[in-house]
Amino acid sequence: MKLTQKEADQLINMLKQTVKNSRLNFPASKGKLSFDVVGERKIDMFVINIDRKGINAQSCTYQGRIKSNNLILLRLDVNPTAIHINPSGEKITGTHLHIYNEQYELSKAIAFDIEDKDLYDNCYTFFEEFHIIKPPKIEYQSSTIDKGGFNEYTRNDK
Repeated sequence: MKLTQKEADQLINMLKQTVKNSRLNFPASKGKLSFDVVGERKIDMFVINIDRKGINAQSCTYQGRIKSNNLILLRLDVNPTAIHINPSGEKITGTHLHIYNEQYELSKAIAFDIEDKDLYDNCYTFFEEFHIIKPPKIEYQSSTIDKGGFNEYTRNDK
């Protein structure tokens, strides 16, 4: 199902909040996590996916999609060595953000500066980009790679 650009922009910019107020664990390497968020209009339901399926332990994909039809509206690919080629031929190296576009859907991306944040902090950066004003509490386990190496603690400071 295609959306008009106006419809997509409205859904992306709509304020959202987590459906269940529970603690979730940030996925370890090769792990994934999904949870639901609801928009201002209670009929607008979305799913947030956090996926660490890649080979690189410092890579992660965060995406927000419409629950009823699985259409992805926003996807942040965090990977310092990734290469993405846009439909125009423009090459983007490193972390990039896909924003639903009526013409290209998700095949077009823009470079995205993550300001040397760790994967846990990037999670909350993505929540801000997708306008989740009440995100879940996510605990960060020692199996997640940080900027300086493995963390040996649990973090839930967000």
